[in-house]
Amino acid sequence: MQIAAVSSLARWTRRATFFFSTTFGVASAEAGINSEKLLAAILTHTPAPVIVSYGQQMKEAEKAATAIPGAETLWGVGTSMEPLYTSNTAIIIAPVKFNELKKGMTVVYVNSRGRMVAHSLTGDVPKGWIAQGVNNDEEDDDLVTKRNLIGVIVKAFSAAESDFRITTAQRLATKSKPVLLASST
Repeated sequence: MQIAAVSSLARWTRRATFFFSTTFGVASAEAGINSEKLLAAILTHTPAPVIVSYGQQMKEAEKAATAIPGAETLWGVGTSMEPLYTSNTAIIIAPVKFNELKKGMTVVYVNSRGRMVAHSLTGDVPKGWIAQGVNNDEEDDDLVTKRNLIGVIVKAFSAAESDFRITTAQRLATKSKPVLLASST
């Protein structure tokens, strides 16, 4: 997901677009991350979007961001995080200490091409974290590091509903892999 920071709040914010990815495929059951353990971690550590009226996503995100210290509002476009987050989802990111990152968190970082990307953490290695869009078949080329990490998604606002989170949680529960769904309310 590419990011566009479009906050009009009086506090310091960025104005840019972030990408859920450069993948332009359609989300399907066969595409993207298939590991049930990893999907469970993502559902646990990534907030579900609050569904709002079309055109109100950023307005609601900006209003909610005022209560979160250091938060920024960003606009997401792209398909790499579908169906977890649809294109045109407004997100709120908050600063996070690098050593507090966990597998399954969805973070925003700047890739080597200078673009902000929102993807989920899939594993850690000595030099950083591996990230991947839930609808991407491959991990990102860039690692998430202390230097390129911007923040973690703490809330999301979308005009489109997705049953992905609920159906995936139900499927995992039937396989004895209970999931605590992260909430953004």
